[in-house]
Amino acid sequence: GENPAPKSRAVAVRTAKVVTAEFAFPIHTSGTVASKAELNLAFKVGGVLQRIHVDEGDFVRKGQVLASLNMAEISAQVAQAQAGFEKAERDFRRVQNLFADSVATLEQLQDAQSAVQVARADLEIAEFNARYAKIIAPSDGYVLKRYLEVNELVSPGAKVFRFGSTARDWVVRASIVDRDVVRLSLGDSASVLFDVYPRQPFAGVVAEVAESADAMTGTYEVEIRLLPDARKLVSGFFARVDIFPSEKQRFSLIPIEALYEGDGMSGTVFSIDPQTQTAKKQRVRIGRVLDRELAIVSGLENISEVVTDGAAYLSEGRHVEVVQ
Repeated sequence: GENPAPKSRAVAVRTAKVVTAEFAFPIHTSGTVASKAELNLAFKVGGVLQRIHVDEGDFVRKGQVLASLNMAEISAQVAQAQAGFEKAERDFRRVQNLFADSVATLEQLQDAQSAVQVARADLEIAEFNARYAKIIAPSDGYVLKRYLEVNELVSPGAKVFRFGSTARDWVVRASIVDRDVVRLSLGDSASVLFDVYPRQPFAGVVAEVAESADAMTGTYEVEIRLLPDARKLVSGFFARVDIFPSEKQRFSLIPIEALYEGDGMSGTVFSIDPQTQTAKKQRVRIGRVLDRELAIVSGLENISEVVTDGAAYLSEGRHVEVVQ
């Protein structure tokens, strides 16, 4: 008969306990500061831009006129609508008298009455457009951007100013990836650091989280509302943001030297089968790399120990001897 194959020699290894803990790792991102109530100001109607009363960076008061159109055409439209309304009223009174004398019919009276209503509506539209031939500051705030110059032809709704109100809070708008957006909740705390105030972070809270990704970047916009602070801020400041999710996640902590091989945020470690004292590969998903440990998201369920020293000499099913 054949001689049996010699039994493979056991590999001496050391092991470490798998420690389970819950953490809420901060989310690191960056963004820019802006007024919560930033909006574009425009004219309701088109025309020639006649006057601009403010420039970029100017502080304005609520109700202050910022820009106005040439009113020649707009005033003529109001006068035309006014004349049409007055004529419709005269025609209605004439038909009303004729109807009282049984000369005009009821249909003619009703048509004249409808003509008055149409003319009145046309006059209201013209007067409304005339009122919005000026741009008025909706609140106290700053002119952040000016897009047009005097004598330019302006189309209806074209942006003339970018306005930032001081009546609302300052916010930081940042972007995060999908694996982080699921960890966020409204009200989570944040620390915001600006280059102009080094080592003096601002406190904030998560106020809004986008429900859909940006089509260009694939990231999700998060709005952090800054808590009241006496320090001056200007729209556009660059900010470094640390967000602290309130929802904790369970991780398995192992020494970093237990990692046998890695590929991105996944890797392989060895555990020991207590029945056969053989090595067993475990495919794991890494959540975070800490100073001396790995925070494992999955792959170590029901595993109490992993191999540290000696893992480089192991293979699947290899006999091991645990040494202290």
